[in-house]
Amino acid sequence: MQRTVTVLREELEAAHMERARQVQDAAATAHIELQQARATVSALRDALELARADQEAAVKQATLGTMAEVTQLREAIVVLREQLEQAHAGKEDAVMQMAAAHRAELTHLHETVRVLRDELEARHG
Repeated sequence: MQRTVTVLREELEAAHMERARQVQDAAATAHIELQQARATVSALRDALELARADQEAAVKQATLGTMAEVTQLREAIVVLREQLEQAHAGKEDAVMQMAAAHRAELTHLHETVRVLRDELEARHG
């Protein structure tokens, strides 16, 4: 009986040791899996931050490009408006000069008609 108790005690100790080893193996495996999960989370976080930085840079670049284009268009509008105003002013000046020349020509023609009429009246009169 004592021998049976000793054998059972040894088997119990062996079972406890085996169970302790299994628990230790499970804990080591869980620890490794936890480290891998942390590494994965860290890598994903880094990738997300990089993607956000890339996106912000792309948005900033697009914004700068658009702002530059808007500035160019505004400058072009100013230049075209000035040219249009100059063209209107030039047209108005040309119209005024033509009107003045036309009036001068009419005055000259009236004067010529008056002179010719006076000569005609002087010859017939």
